[in-house]
Amino acid sequence: MAAIPSFRKNLWPRHCLPSARELVHNIVVSSKTPLSTKDIYNLALKQTAIQLVSDDLKSPEHNVPKKERPTIVRGVTRQPSTRPPHPEHSVRSLQYLKRVVLPDLVNSKKVEKFCTKRTLSQTEIDHRLQTVTKAARKEQAVLLATPRNTWLWRTTTPPPPPKPLPTSTLSKSELLGLPRLTAADVGVGEDWSHLNKRRQRTRKEKVERDLKWMWTLQAAKREAAREALQLSAPADSVGIA
Repeated sequence: MAAIPSFRKNLWPRHCLPSARELVHNIVVSSKTPLSTKDIYNLALKQTAIQLVSDDLKSPEHNVPKKERPTIVRGVTRQPSTRPPHPEHSVRSLQYLKRVVLPDLVNSKKVEKFCTKRTLSQTEIDHRLQTVTKAARKEQAVLLATPRNTWLWRTTTPPPPPKPLPTSTLSKSELLGLPRLTAADVGVGEDWSHLNKRRQRTRKEKVERDLKWMWTLQAAKREAAREALQLSAPADSVGIA
C-alpha cells in the first residue's frame, strides 16, 4: 500500500473503509430482526474491526490523525478539529456510519432502509422524558407510548422470480392469423350407420381425400403467412428507427 502523503495525515478518510463495510454488513446479515442506525453502531463498537488479509499489507488501512492542541496564529487562538469518539475503530463515529458506511452498502445493494411502525420500550421512553419538563412529562409519556414511524435497516430483499409466461392454447395456424380447422370439419367422426355399405365406403374415401387436401392447404397457408411476416419485419424496423 502506498504511503499516505504528508498533507493528508491530518485528514480523516471520507470514503468507506473496507473493514467498516464488511463489519457493518456482517452485523446486519447476522441479525434476526431489523436494526436501527444506533443499534448497528453500538454492535460495531463491541466487535473488533475486521482487518483485510493480505501479505502485501504493511501499512495501516487508514491514518489516525494525531491529537491536536490549540494553536495561536497572529494572536488568535485556533481550536483543534473535533476528534471522533472512537478514532482507532473502523466505524469511528455515528455520523461516519450514517453518512458514509450505510450509504455505501445501499449503493452496492447489500442493505436497505425501510420505514415501519414501532412502539418504544420503557427504557427509551424514560430516556427521552429526561429532557422534558415535569409539567409536560405526563402528556409526552402518552405520546411516546403510541406506535411511531421508525427507520430500520435490513439486508436487501431479493426481487421476486419472474412469473412464467402463460402457455398459449392457440394452434400454429391461429398464431399466424389463420382459422383453426380440425378433422371434424371435413366429416371425420360422423355417424354413417344410416348409409348402406357402398355409400359408407364412398363417404369414407371422400373424407380421406378432403382431410388430406385440408392439411396440404393449411400447410401452404402457414408457409405463405410466415413469408409475409418475414417480409414485413424489415419494413417495420425501418419505420421505428
